Amino acid sequence: MSLTRVGAARQALAKGLAVQGADRDMVMTAVERRGLPELGGGRLLLLPHQRHRAVMRLVTPPAWWGTRAARAEGFDVLAQAIAAVADAARQAGGALTVPGVSLDGTAVPADGDLHRLETTDPVERELLYQLLRRHSPTLIALAGRGSFSPGGRRDRIGSRWLADSGEHLTARDIGPVTERHLERVCAELRRRHGISHLDRMDLAPAEDGRTVLVRCLDAQATLAEVRAHMLLLDALALRARGQARKGQRQRPVRQDLLDDNRARAVAEGLRAVFIEDCPQKPGRDRDDTRRSDTGRDDTRRGGPRRGAPGRDDLRRGGPASEHRERRRPARQAARALLDDLVPELAKLDATAEELLPLLSLVELPGRTRPPCGQDLLRLDTGRRTPAETLRAGLTDTRPGGPLLPTVVASHPGSAALMLQAWRAALAAGEPLRHHRGRDEPGRPGRAGPRREDRPPAHRRRRPPDKGPGAAPGGRSDQGQAREGNQQ
Repeated sequence: MSLTRVGAARQALAKGLAVQGADRDMVMTAVERRGLPELGGGRLLLLPHQRHRAVMRLVTPPAWWGTRAARAEGFDVLAQAIAAVADAARQAGGALTVPGVSLDGTAVPADGDLHRLETTDPVERELLYQLLRRHSPTLIALAGRGSFSPGGRRDRIGSRWLADSGEHLTARDIGPVTERHLERVCAELRRRHGISHLDRMDLAPAEDGRTVLVRCLDAQATLAEVRAHMLLLDALALRARGQARKGQRQRPVRQDLLDDNRARAVAEGLRAVFIEDCPQKPGRDRDDTRRSDTGRDDTRRGGPRRGAPGRDDLRRGGPASEHRERRRPARQAARALLDDLVPELAKLDATAEELLPLLSLVELPGRTRPPCGQDLLRLDTGRRTPAETLRAGLTDTRPGGPLLPTVVASHPGSAALMLQAWRAALAAGEPLRHHRGRDEPGRPGRAGPRREDRPPAHRRRRPPDKGPGAAPGGRSDQGQAREGNQQ
């Protein structure tokens, strides 16, 4: 008898950084001369961006992030490396920043944080790619950031990096990820869509044959946000690994809906409204008949025959009766994704404080968006310079980082309740929706009293008749007349 535990996968990070007021090559030379710390048996690397002169990436080797101790060790090393780069930039006469965030008013090109998730076999790799592809609009909405400039107006776009980029395309359904099949996929994408390389997409199976590249998350201004994103991706990888062990498959997603939802997420972020494809059950034909304003069936007026294929069947990938579209806010989709991944997050030993940068965006009420890492530069005016505030966020390794006290101060009551509810859900390893419907015994919940607390059927009071001619006592005149005739 053997026991097998499905654990987390290794993940590598390429953190986007930028330099203002100094030459990037001089900063990189100074950092290389001093050396960077090691993580997981490999040394961190500082690589230049191929297109943007001021942008560089701090690359970590593949490491395990599946426990609190492993994450604490890894982010301590990452903070030490970022502090070394910041010191080199300051000695060169400049300042360290992140892509898209300007400290002196000059433009800084936007960029992202790249993640590589390791898999064990081609089946798991395919499932992970399909799972990430399904949720890619939600990931873009959660991680999207606008540009920042001191004294400038707030950039309300969903993702400035993806909006201005000409190197990102929506991930395609590529099927199996074996080497021979990927060669055919590349040839087909080049012929039909003009995509010369798979790494031009938001998601791509890497050339090493083992990892999946995620290149649709904007560069974050705090390590707390990077930590939350790595936990979310690790949870999705853990879900794909479990599905591969059970022999499960992913339901394909229509490409037109994915393109539309991605465009909405890039433009509006969490304010977007997604369109989801809901397959109907075999016995339901809601879309087969079209009704006019009068409620009559259009088949009598020369419309399509009942059960006949619709005009958009080829585009949708099946008969119209098999698909039904519904609208869903991006915040609701992100909340449902996080709630559904609670079992995997519990296996990763995640805490509510580590997930705060994501939870605060979707759980807290209010018309205005809760603060993110970039907003700390606006809220911390007068105390520290923007460069000092940004460095503090990039070197703070505590779960939640500087966002935790800021969010609690801006939402004093709801933030504490949110953290308490998520602590209980993560401790139980069950989705939060299972706990929201549970109330104390004897007290009615949101859906009314419990079944055991309801009176028997013969003791339930009949609701008063509200029809025309009802008497003040609740019975109608016709009911009183019937009782008089019986007597």
